[in-house]
Amino acid sequence: MVNMKKISMIALTILTLGVTSCDMDKMPYDAVPTEEALTTIVGFEEARAGIYSVYLGLTGGSYVLAPEVQADAFNAVADFSNKYGELHRWTFESTNSTVETIWSNYYAAIGRVNFFIDGVGKIDENPEIELTETQRQQINVYEGEAYFTRAYCYFYLATLFCRDYDVATAASTPGLPLQVKYEPKLSATQYPGRSSLEDTYKQILEDLEEAEERIETAKNGIADYDRYINGAYVTVNTAPKNCGNYITVDVVTALKARVALQMDDYENAAKYAGDLVNSNRYPLSNTATDFESVWKNDKGTETIWQIAMTSADDAGVPLGTIFIGYPTTKKDYIPTQTLIDLYNEKDIRLKSYFGKYHLTVSSGNAADIYFFNKYPGNEYYNALGSETRYLNQPKPFRIAEMYLIATEANAKIGTAAAVKKGNDALNALKKARIEGWTDATYDQEALLNEIMNERERELVGEGYRLMDLKRWGKGVKRGKPQSKGLVLFPGQASTDGLDKPVDDQRMLWPIPKTEMDANPQLAGQQNPGY
Repeated sequence: MVNMKKISMIALTILTLGVTSCDMDKMPYDAVPTEEALTTIVGFEEARAGIYSVYLGLTGGSYVLAPEVQADAFNAVADFSNKYGELHRWTFESTNSTVETIWSNYYAAIGRVNFFIDGVGKIDENPEIELTETQRQQINVYEGEAYFTRAYCYFYLATLFCRDYDVATAASTPGLPLQVKYEPKLSATQYPGRSSLEDTYKQILEDLEEAEERIETAKNGIADYDRYINGAYVTVNTAPKNCGNYITVDVVTALKARVALQMDDYENAAKYAGDLVNSNRYPLSNTATDFESVWKNDKGTETIWQIAMTSADDAGVPLGTIFIGYPTTKKDYIPTQTLIDLYNEKDIRLKSYFGKYHLTVSSGNAADIYFFNKYPGNEYYNALGSETRYLNQPKPFRIAEMYLIATEANAKIGTAAAVKKGNDALNALKKARIEGWTDATYDQEALLNEIMNERERELVGEGYRLMDLKRWGKGVKRGKPQSKGLVLFPGQASTDGLDKPVDDQRMLWPIPKTEMDANPQLAGQQNPGY
């Protein structure tokens, strides 16, 4: 069996280094050359495990939280630790360490993927590689997972560092530097400059098609495939067996739905999301207890893909710490009153996502408030020590998001039949979330307005908010505090009084200065204002 502890720690080490994207496409420092590393099924299994292990970083910590606290739903507490402070106050520049780390580590993951795909491409060239037909089929599936990972990384980079996709201008809008080959001897003069946004999304879609084609074969009864599903990453004893820990065709479809919505491709967004909703493979939780268990115990039927962690050594980055604090009296961010007001008392999310607390700050100001408790920590990880406190298994794809995508996409399509489908999807989600919900009928305009609120109610704290506001053509107007006496610098334009238009320079993150300095092809290609 693959040594998951070793592989995971290597990947997490890479994900904490502030290296540049171009450097990361060179030979990974923990790897031997391709012809030595990827010559046996064991080598490919270990490389595959390395790709999965990067998700321990990419689905937790700053990758989720930084864009959330930059947006409108949270206020910094007066005594906060300055975690993501520049992003929250909208004062960050190209030297910001969080921005640099996120850019670098997404490209680090892309470099790992390119290394793997290059190795697969050399199988037929190397007569010393002896694989059975079953092993070759297994590697084909692993390659599909690699293609998915590259699409995942480029998509999130695009949502943070590029403008919102507009088909009319995408060909002339700057996209990302695209590196899709493993080229360890590439010189600085050959590093890629920024592609167009059209080409960036074209690459994402092509990778998703490659992923789907290869992963589809896993459904055809590959001998011994289940051993890798259940062996390489073993679900901890507190997590359910029905939460998939591997990239499946459904996971690919979920990302295709997310990408299509971002590209204003509403027909495909509605189709992909609708296919998953109508499959009935991921029924919505229909009780408050079951829904709370999704977040507290990492159990439930709603999760399409959940990142497994088996021990403290291969754990990801907690998401709950900045909201709950350690000890619990120290919180960095609390929900705005504007967010709390979106829920009614019969909404099971109000209890599952929030807790009540009497908060006192160093000035002596105090008040009873709601704190954000979506990530309370699985008791299994909480028991392992302070480093894994407030840690839950990340859930990059949930069926609830597919209901929301189906609603928004159908509302945008706008025909009577589509608006009805949008209403059906929204009412189904609300019925599962709000006790005693009676179906409502929204016209197109009302449905579009309500989906904005419903996405915030459902997905708050999961990293979508800044992306959503950009897609809707809206800026960031931070919500009013629960108590002005508890928040950082109350009334100031950089805190609870923040109000930024959609064309503000910081709706786009800057390409990190380290990357601009390392890659001469990026000269003159920085985002405006930096």
